Amino acid sequence: MNSAGADGVGAAHAPSPEDAGASLTTHDARPQDRKTRSSLRTIYSSVIAGLTPYQRIDYARTVVVLGFLAGLLLSSKLWVNSRLFPLIPVLHGLPRLRFPLDYLCTAGLFLLLSAIGLARRPRPYILGFAALLLFLGLYDQNRWQPWAYLYLFLLLTLACFSWKADDVEGQQNVLNICRLCIAATYFYSGLQKFNPHFAEVGLTSLLGPMAARLPLAHVWPMIMAGFEAGIGIGLLTRRFRNLAVVCAIGMHLFILFSCIVIIHWNSVVWPWNVTMIALLLVLFWKADFSFQQVLWRNPIAFQKVALLLFGILPVLSFFGLWDSYLSASLYSANVPQANVLFRGAVEGQIPTAVQRYVKRLPGATDVLNIRDWSMGELNVPPYPAMRVYRTIGNEVCKYAQSSPDVVLVMLDRDTLLQKASPTQDTCLGTLMVNKW
Repeated sequence: MNSAGADGVGAAHAPSPEDAGASLTTHDARPQDRKTRSSLRTIYSSVIAGLTPYQRIDYARTVVVLGFLAGLLLSSKLWVNSRLFPLIPVLHGLPRLRFPLDYLCTAGLFLLLSAIGLARRPRPYILGFAALLLFLGLYDQNRWQPWAYLYLFLLLTLACFSWKADDVEGQQNVLNICRLCIAATYFYSGLQKFNPHFAEVGLTSLLGPMAARLPLAHVWPMIMAGFEAGIGIGLLTRRFRNLAVVCAIGMHLFILFSCIVIIHWNSVVWPWNVTMIALLLVLFWKADFSFQQVLWRNPIAFQKVALLLFGILPVLSFFGLWDSYLSASLYSANVPQANVLFRGAVEGQIPTAVQRYVKRLPGATDVLNIRDWSMGELNVPPYPAMRVYRTIGNEVCKYAQSSPDVVLVMLDRDTLLQKASPTQDTCLGTLMVNKW
């Protein structure tokens, strides 16, 4: 409609011969400028406005691989076992990966990702990478970061494609699964922020102290939550798709400015925001597909898996039945939290490298901030789940020789069923019971 309107205006105000001559003279005087503008228009037309389905898939692969590589590099200690922050295995009794096997596995991730980006038909490399990543995820739940979770499923979706240029139907089907994962992530990320905790600290977490000087500061967090959820819906509509892309890009640029310039924090999500901007352009900008094609009309069986994990199971998180990080609850301010309290001389038994994250409180009590510890050593937040925090508390108890002066204080997330209340565990109590 806008293009037609622009053409209509041009027809209604056609230049006179004198104007045309003057314009021609001006352009002839600057042939280099004209050539540059023509080149830019060609690039825009071919790369952004006129991508073929196969180009969209190929570019999506490149974007995800680069984003994943950047995330792995920025969180390199997360993927090895030679560290102080505890490993949180899914199953107790798993044989520990010793050095150098853990480093070899991490090197394998980088090699397989590189092969995915370079191979003409990357399916075997994607499956190998996914198997290795899931294997490492069994040894540490902190590796289930939201960006790794999303990237993994985008790559698995691309593995469903034959990688034949003439497989047009397969191209569209695979692209629609990727679109489902992305749109659902925006939608639930917005819904997760509709909570009183985000209303209290939402702007502060993004703008720092200057948030308090904004007018109607208590209203903006709710607007932000609705804005993000609306992006997820708009991406799946024909009428508002391009507008949703523009709004989402603006949101990511704002987040990048906040994280890099204002609060100087969480560098591991910086490339994630850049990757999401690129994926928005590659998957959604001026793309032709329907809501039904994304949600259900797809012959690839993996689409039902993506629909279950990204579209249905996150609903259970609002009732405390599904993990926050698997439900796009990053930065919602409504996730489980925990700290370890020390009394007496217990702090001296903690490794020196960990003591830097211990702060003194009134009453001769010290607190080990688990989030600061994870961010400082692994450059990622701890996986927010009560079972994870109890396992971390158990490991701290081993440092302190099961001292009764060690207390794990936890606060679960609020749900639609109940408001969370603080709980405490001690070394001589529940922390030493291996039932998580």
